[in-house]
Amino acid sequence: MSPYTHLTLKDRESILLGISTGKTLDTIAKEIGRSKSTVSREIARNGGWRSYSAATAQDRYRRVRLASRRPRILDRPGTRDAVIRYITVLHWSPEQIAGRLSLEGSPIRISYSTIYRGIYLDNLGVPLKSHGARGLPRLLRHRGKTRKIKGTINERRGRFNDVPSIHDRPRSAENRSWFGHWEGDTVRGKTGHSALVTLVDRKSRYLLSKRTANAKADTVRDVMIELLGALPANRVRTVTPDRGTEFARYRELAERLNTKVFFPDPHAPQQRGTNENTNGLIREYFPKNTDLDLQSDQEIETYIEQLNNRPRKVLGWKTSSEVFMGKKLHLS
Repeated sequence: MSPYTHLTLKDRESILLGISTGKTLDTIAKEIGRSKSTVSREIARNGGWRSYSAATAQDRYRRVRLASRRPRILDRPGTRDAVIRYITVLHWSPEQIAGRLSLEGSPIRISYSTIYRGIYLDNLGVPLKSHGARGLPRLLRHRGKTRKIKGTINERRGRFNDVPSIHDRPRSAENRSWFGHWEGDTVRGKTGHSALVTLVDRKSRYLLSKRTANAKADTVRDVMIELLGALPANRVRTVTPDRGTEFARYRELAERLNTKVFFPDPHAPQQRGTNENTNGLIREYFPKNTDLDLQSDQEIETYIEQLNNRPRKVLGWKTSSEVFMGKKLHLS
């Protein structure tokens, strides 16, 4: 006899037909390819020989099967609500959520694949605002967008000549063994309006950022001096900015901060991958053509703080603040 499988609705209808036509237990069992004991239990638990109902038996089977299943982790209100908050308020990815909960020793144990399944199965139980709305998938970090590659359309960067090369940067910058090796860039808002200066420490991925009224070289230089000048000297060893013309005052920057400035090769954003990645994260808050003039300083500071307190896989699910500042973050 084949390995045991559960009775189907067709099997139950055959049992009912057998009972109705006066067949014996042995005959019914042989016709559906089951043991006599299986058929006997099925009849006994569902009304007996006089009152057996195939429909009632099938309905009871379904209810028992549902009750026997292990509850979904995301059906627990506390777990589901926490995951929703991390996605919608803190803008963490499912992998960051799962990794950080594990690092914290949280009683919530969940894998990032479980979170993704919950999102795409029923939007984690969050009602959709309208027909066709994407819900939580729209709030996931990358949203399926493609990236544009620098150097393909109307690229005007890379004009600096005879500047210190990234290939001469100290080994401690390359292997991220020391704090204080910064990568810099600007995140532009609406054309002709304010921009963000971004500086990222290679070792900790810690972000310094401030809005500047424009992206002119003098203005950008002053903001970089303000941001980096507030740090201890051993936390400012080198600066590697983008090759944009807003960094043309690099010599004055190096002199004021008593540091060294290096530039990547033309059209090689991957050489400043830490800063490029961080700018991509900032774009989640400020998409292209966002008018940064309309954002308050408090809003911008809040977003920067969120990024610095986001668990990072590359840091063993610690946050950039914890690594750079020794600040301990506790989930609540």
